[in-house]
Amino acid sequence: MPKPRSAARATALAIACAGAVRLAGSASGATCVSDSAFARPIPPPPVTRAAEWETLETGLPEEARFRPIVRVRYNRVDGPAPTLGAAFQPARAPEPVLFAEGTYAFSRKRPLYEAGFEAPLGDRPWLQVGGSIYRGTATEDGWIVTEGENTLFALFARTDYCDYYESQGGQGYLVWSPGSDFSLRGGARLESQASLSVKTRVSLTGRHPEFPPNPPIEDGDEQAFTVRCRIGPAQLPIRGGTHGEAAYERSGSPLQGDFEYGRLRGSIRNRTRLSPTQEFRVRLVAGSTVSGALPGQKVWHVGGIGTLRGHDFKTFAGDQFFVANAEFYQRARKNLYAFTFLDYGAAWFGSGNLGRQRPAADVGLGVRIAEGPAALTVAKNLCDEKSKLRVGIRLGDRF
Repeated sequence: MPKPRSAARATALAIACAGAVRLAGSASGATCVSDSAFARPIPPPPVTRAAEWETLETGLPEEARFRPIVRVRYNRVDGPAPTLGAAFQPARAPEPVLFAEGTYAFSRKRPLYEAGFEAPLGDRPWLQVGGSIYRGTATEDGWIVTEGENTLFALFARTDYCDYYESQGGQGYLVWSPGSDFSLRGGARLESQASLSVKTRVSLTGRHPEFPPNPPIEDGDEQAFTVRCRIGPAQLPIRGGTHGEAAYERSGSPLQGDFEYGRLRGSIRNRTRLSPTQEFRVRLVAGSTVSGALPGQKVWHVGGIGTLRGHDFKTFAGDQFFVANAEFYQRARKNLYAFTFLDYGAAWFGSGNLGRQRPAADVGLGVRIAEGPAALTVAKNLCDEKSKLRVGIRLGDRF
């Protein structure tokens, strides 16, 4: 049995020899094949948190470098329109994001596309620059109903809640996001806008044999500056919170183009958890045209789904508008909520005509599944005693 001092000396000698062999191999370009931890360093485990702008040395996740884009929509001007594409993050620092996607609108036999990038300025993603070129089907009604929800209504009930036009051009923007609860974005776009017509009538069911016409727009070229600001989380958490957005859009001077207007739109949403079984939600959305004249495709509409639920869809139109909604929820059973709501709003032309308006008011009851996959509502127009009850369905959690 060796003495302790001899054993320690032998161990130290073995470590020194292994280290010398490893250094010699590295200097000469040789590859070490030994399984010893001293001969080949063990790579750190990959980072599995959500990617921001990590480098490969910090363990960039594979999904952050390549992400497929697959989605499908259906509406009365495009018909079925599948989209395929990919987002790619090259393996260098700082890391830009590149993306490209293509869509084919089968009913109007038209290929659509968008390709662009977004990259941080500096080592941290507080300041980002981006841009894209595109040809697509645009709508100004995205604040009323989402594309996915509208697709289901169009496909299964021959109901399309959006009006559309084609936009083709490019945009560039700069985003400042010092934290998750604030972002400021400024940009410019140059695009051509053209009218679209209804190209399909296919639907599983529907009260009418055909879709309603898609209204024509004022065709032309638009050059515009945009500024957007968000305060609060991008998505309100279940536990509650407040979210505010404001956007200013200036078309025409000092740029060129066929349209001349400036408009402002803002929204505030609040969600309060009163108790484990009760919740209160409120939303205010308002817009004002502060200069020039809006082209037809930019006019705001209120009434019906997502706005005044006791009125016909898009009853009111104008270059000024506001809508306030309040909802009180009471859990009736597990994953089932009963709620009551109040809607109040109007739309009109002329910034000086607010005092002449008689805003509409609706009240109603509803049932919602869980946190919002589907809701059924019954609403009454309080301004018309002879008005009928209106039944509505929502497929999603709007606010």
